[in-house]
Amino acid sequence: MEHRKIWERYPGYELLRWYARWSLRSCFRSMTVEGREHIPTDDGALLLAPNHCATLLDPMSTLYGFDAAVGFGARSDIFANPKVARMLYWLRILPIARERNGLSEVAKNFEVFDEIVDCLAHDMPFCLYAEGRHRPERGLLPIKKGIFRVAKQAVDALDKPVRVLPMGLDYEYFFRGQGRAAIRFGEPIDVGEFFAAHADLPEAEVYRLLCEELRERILALIGRIPERRHGRILLRILASILMLPVFVLCAVGSILIWLPLLIIMSRIKDKAWTHTVRFVLHLLFPVLWPFHIFFERILRYWLELAEDLKK
Repeated sequence: MEHRKIWERYPGYELLRWYARWSLRSCFRSMTVEGREHIPTDDGALLLAPNHCATLLDPMSTLYGFDAAVGFGARSDIFANPKVARMLYWLRILPIARERNGLSEVAKNFEVFDEIVDCLAHDMPFCLYAEGRHRPERGLLPIKKGIFRVAKQAVDALDKPVRVLPMGLDYEYFFRGQGRAAIRFGEPIDVGEFFAAHADLPEAEVYRLLCEELRERILALIGRIPERRHGRILLRILASILMLPVFVLCAVGSILIWLPLLIIMSRIKDKAWTHTVRFVLHLLFPVLWPFHIFFERILRYWLELAEDLKK
């Protein structure tokens, strides 16, 4: 299916990106961005490599931290519907087949890799989740070499440095709202320099070393949100009682968000979609944010108090 190049300027895209970042911020108690000094500022090509633990919310967090247009790769089966595919291309997303899709589909990845290199040639960063799938847990799945195959193809095709930038997406809670979130950038890996420094090794061994290096750099960027404080139990119990009328008011005011969230998530087996569904509902009902923010913060306050009382 023919489509416009994802690096081209799309009418309305920047407005939507701004609104999405604004909506995303409403889903968390705080969002911090660290390590922006590691983002290269020269004219080199850049591949972003975050961990993957919160489905579609991870690309939104990537855009929040990077604060510029970025291309993304996503599993190819969601492009089956032509109308959905057009929308995904407009959002600067390209289809990438996985082994489970069959060899004929995986073979199409070579064409997609050419598009990614074309994107890098036109100075637009591209994001690939090197684990290959998401998992709502601390830690990291094994790194797959696909991102470095793309990077090596870009090294061979482009007359400029090609770097892979490690990113850590750190969420305090995977299934609760109004937790803390952090987006961290690590030191980039210059793929051309890495291959040159290991020219005496077989190519497969170089890819293995690159995957190990990227894994270590991402692991150093996650799992660093400090634990919350647990004291002042009696004062917190009194405060929780006083919060009840406010909670009732906010529950009524935000029912169009939290009730659909409960219903939708009760029908989805993969609970990693919790943050994503919450984010989409915030996109749809911006006027209800204040009610839902306080609703979830009070609920989180009570849940944390209950956890502390059990200890």
